[in-house]
Amino acid sequence: MRTQRQRLLTTARLAGAAALGVVAQVAVDMPDGYFGAADRVTAVGGAYSVGLLVLVLIAVVALRRHRRLAGWLAPAIYSLNAAVFVPAVVSDPVVAGAVVVWNLVLVTQFLFPPPPHGARTPRGPAEGLEARLAKEGPALRHLALTSLALTVAVVGYRLSDRLFAEAVCLVLGYGTLAVGGPVLRLLWRSRSPAPPAIALAAAAGIVAGLLGGSAAALSLLALAQAVLLMTLLARERAAAEVLAGFYHNPPRLIVVSFAALVLIGTVLLTFPAAAAGSRPVGPLDALFTATSAACVTGLIVLDTPTAFSPFGHGVILALIQVGGLGIMVLSTFAALLLGGTLGLRGERALTEVLDLQAASSAYRLTRFIVLATLSVEAAGALGLALCYRASGFDWAGAAWRGTFHAVSAFCNAGFSLQTDSIEMFQRNPAALLLFAALITLGGLGFAVLAALWLRLRRADPAPASVQVKTVLAVSAVLVAAGTATYAAAEWGRSLDGLPVTDRVINALFQSVTLRTAGFNSVSFAALAPATALAMIGFMFVGASPGSAGGGIKTTTVAVLLAAIRSTVGRARSVRLFDREVPGEIVYRSLAIAVISAAVVGGALFLLLLFEPQPFATLLFEVTSAFGTVGLSLGATPNLGPAGKLIIIAVMFAGRTGPLTVALLLGAGAAQAPSVRRPETRVMVG
Repeated sequence: MRTQRQRLLTTARLAGAAALGVVAQVAVDMPDGYFGAADRVTAVGGAYSVGLLVLVLIAVVALRRHRRLAGWLAPAIYSLNAAVFVPAVVSDPVVAGAVVVWNLVLVTQFLFPPPPHGARTPRGPAEGLEARLAKEGPALRHLALTSLALTVAVVGYRLSDRLFAEAVCLVLGYGTLAVGGPVLRLLWRSRSPAPPAIALAAAAGIVAGLLGGSAAALSLLALAQAVLLMTLLARERAAAEVLAGFYHNPPRLIVVSFAALVLIGTVLLTFPAAAAGSRPVGPLDALFTATSAACVTGLIVLDTPTAFSPFGHGVILALIQVGGLGIMVLSTFAALLLGGTLGLRGERALTEVLDLQAASSAYRLTRFIVLATLSVEAAGALGLALCYRASGFDWAGAAWRGTFHAVSAFCNAGFSLQTDSIEMFQRNPAALLLFAALITLGGLGFAVLAALWLRLRRADPAPASVQVKTVLAVSAVLVAAGTATYAAAEWGRSLDGLPVTDRVINALFQSVTLRTAGFNSVSFAALAPATALAMIGFMFVGASPGSAGGGIKTTTVAVLLAAIRSTVGRARSVRLFDREVPGEIVYRSLAIAVISAAVVGGALFLLLLFEPQPFATLLFEVTSAFGTVGLSLGATPNLGPAGKLIIIAVMFAGRTGPLTVALLLGAGAAQAPSVRRPETRVMVG
């Protein structure tokens, strides 16, 4: 503690430790111990909180006047905080364990401080900002992180109706914003959009608190803290170095980002506030649901409308939105909003992920992706809200359901707030067609949507690219073939009893949704075996590249079919729309198809070992999981622990695998072999 930066950081850590201890003694479940049951303040808990605050206040004063006293008092407070909660680990390993680990980390950091990582080098008019960040940044980041974690925990553990815990969160949260006021003013002068966003969320939180919505107030405060934390991290050299390592390896970036998203979602869904009942959702079921939402699959082991609370529905919706857009694109858009750049490596990674020809167009496409997504979802939410209102819901319920299902449909997730999916609309052509339009737009791919948008804006548009033609042609053929197949096989089964017009529209809707989205407007209880087999094929194909959907992708199938046609016709090259397809693209498509089939086959083999369910049913579930579709014949809710873990792995592989394989093969194709071997012929067929 020789510098002002160290003193500020230690002060922030002490304040965070005090707030954590005070809130944790309310949240910890220790029925037979000195802290009592959860959401209760015992005499020991109150005395401990007062004593902790007094010790922290003494330590903070000692930091300025008696550094030697503070040198042993700060780690002593951390150690005391950890020791007090050790007995509670037996009855409440989550809350008590988190407090113990947090304080042990603080002790370690105090006794063995890591090498300093300064902010970026000051430059130009932002020199004052950079200098202040170098001095106050670590302390402000710690306060923002602590405040965010505590606020989320208080809302998640349903402590927002406890004035004691709520007051601590509000004081720490708004106190952090007040401490960061000078930094926010400098950010505002540098034309960063972060300060207005933080101010708006904080002000909205105050208004919500005055209106009696404590949970909403804390949630808005958490949003302000999250924006502040992201802003500070975006300007850290250490964070830039970590991202640079991932940008150098885009496949690793994809896998790690989705894994982190699933982990965060799992933790949030295990909070008691996420469950509709009195018991929280189990860790395995929370992991399954988080994976299904983040990978925009839609398979469920718990009934979404009845098993989860509005808080849980909000978490699922956020996972769908972030997973549908992709961590990479959202992080890029956030960097742009915060006034930063990705650098050459980041641009190259984004170019590979979005399959662009030039890095210069990556930023423009990223803006288009996010803005187009929000615009389409907003329009869809309005239309669906009117449909739900016409079905008998009040305006608030209709607006929420419209928003949830618009996001779920555009992101091709298939999650629904009705137990029977959207069967309530099977006689409502407008609703089904609106759902189908959202699913189709979300499944075409953002590059195709951008190209179509440009054609609409230009008076003399350029000819459509082969990518656009291929995606539109294959998608149209698959929709038409799926409609005809489903109508022919299910006319007297799942479509029986509906008027002719409704039968055709429901067949069209199922053709659209079975490839990527996972909604169903009719019951699958009596589905014909031939229909199930055809649906497996469509689900395996999936959506188009750069979209929210999964599967091996429409363009992969187009390239493989073109290769077969060239082989049968003894042509020397593979052609699409009178253009030659490079050999590396053909090999990549073949590899994606073969590896995907191997994943589905391997997962099916494992399921057959652990699950006593029919072969066809398990094959349907595995293909649905890999294609991130979400349709089910009823096997998923009945899976055991081993079966759930297998489907979780398949959903994750289906969301990240094909793109990761394509990037790996694309990187390898860029390196031409230095030595060529003699050719030989092998008998095949």
